[in-house]
Amino acid sequence: MKESEPFFNFSEKTPLFLVGLFTLIHFLTLFSSVPVDHGVLRPLHQSDIGVTSHTFRLFFHGFLHANWGHLLINSAMIMVFGTAISQGYRSNLNYESDIFNPSLLFWTIFLTGVISGGIFQWIWWGFVNSSLSTGAIGASAGAAALFSTGAFVLGGKKKMYEYGVAWVGLNCIIGLFDNFFNINIAWPAHIGGYCAGAVIIYAFSKKN
Repeated sequence: MKESEPFFNFSEKTPLFLVGLFTLIHFLTLFSSVPVDHGVLRPLHQSDIGVTSHTFRLFFHGFLHANWGHLLINSAMIMVFGTAISQGYRSNLNYESDIFNPSLLFWTIFLTGVISGGIFQWIWWGFVNSSLSTGAIGASAGAAALFSTGAFVLGGKKKMYEYGVAWVGLNCIIGLFDNFFNINIAWPAHIGGYCAGAVIIYAFSKKN
């Protein structure tokens, strides 16, 4: 990356497109009769939800948000780290394969994070009384995947591991508070997303 070029900027089109898509979907859920519940991730044991519906929810829950604040936080993370990843791909990272362009890499990281986060959430629900859960929505797991890959771009594996320890610790604290105050934050999904991003960036970057 050129020295005169700021590392964090909002010139990348793919993160902007995703944030715009989030905004459009949120508008539709607020001002139309779109059945939002069909996209909410639910515990696997719910007998009234079939395999096809669970599969759809595993993907689509990452495009829904509870409110504007929820959307804004996830969008900010996606813009910052998505831009860093795309620009870092072009200039700082050497990849073993030329199959991935910056846009495809971004989508791979984000969607894998969403799906992995959903799976981690399912696993957690399998160990607790998930009948009390209202479900999970939000792009947080996808944003967490971009966070871990962005950490790699910023400082390599060392920085990614350091941020990862802090991220896991923070979300475990959130999980502890959730047991007492029912704040309903999908913290296992956050951890799953971060792990997914770390695995992807490690697999596609050359070992130094």
